[in-house]
Amino acid sequence: MPSIAKKHIWIYLGLSFAFSWVVWIPVAFSRLDYHSSPYLLAAVLVGAFGPGVAAIIINYFSRDLEQITDFRQRIYDFKRIRPAWILIILTIWPVIHGIAIGITSLLGEPIPESKFLAEILTQSNTIPLVIFLYFLQAGLEELGWRGYLQEKLGQEMGHTYSSLLVGAIHTVWHLPLFWVVGTNQIKMGFGTDFLIFVAFVISSSVFSAWCYYGNQRSIMASALLHTTGNLSFDIFAYSPGTIKHLIYVLLSVLGAALIIIYFQTNIKKSQP
Repeated sequence: MPSIAKKHIWIYLGLSFAFSWVVWIPVAFSRLDYHSSPYLLAAVLVGAFGPGVAAIIINYFSRDLEQITDFRQRIYDFKRIRPAWILIILTIWPVIHGIAIGITSLLGEPIPESKFLAEILTQSNTIPLVIFLYFLQAGLEELGWRGYLQEKLGQEMGHTYSSLLVGAIHTVWHLPLFWVVGTNQIKMGFGTDFLIFVAFVISSSVFSAWCYYGNQRSIMASALLHTTGNLSFDIFAYSPGTIKHLIYVLLSVLGAALIIIYFQTNIKKSQP
């Protein structure tokens, strides 16, 4: 990879982490449940914008008209999304959750209850706003993770290794949330559940790369997949430490392994 490209990637990572961590770390030091204050809640949400904000800054400050145009098209061009993929984007994460719940039931283990789903059903008028906020968070993350980082690394490393590396970076980016009271991360700690978290984030990065490349490098497609993934986690109860959660992550890792085999097979087919 040319030294200039490497420099830009490091600048991108510095901006992404700085934006997010500068917002999240003070929330962690407050030692307050971030749900207890609209300001803390907003801060946690805004912190998630770091990857996207960094991607916008580095693209526009490059003053490369071709690069900027390509970036915009990958966001707004809905024609890039293949019709068959719409069904995959909407159903793949709920289906994996459903299979995990089915296996958990067969094993005679309890199914975690979703407080999020119960609250949403009692306040159905807030559903559009909730979906929008989930999309906003996922969309701004994907502007960076897929729209910039995956795009640049993929050009040099190929689909497989770049998706794994983006997943590893995405994992590290989450670290301050492990000290923010009220997050799913702080409930995990740094034991076995943390390792399961790492496995899931990296495997979900492979799913997102598959969606990104499967839809002509569409940032919008990967943003929608990220949205359904985050929504599914809360609708089906994000429950670290339970059998259902472990099975779900194992299924996700299996799915990621199959995608990697698909990536590698395509590489071999394209070679003379």
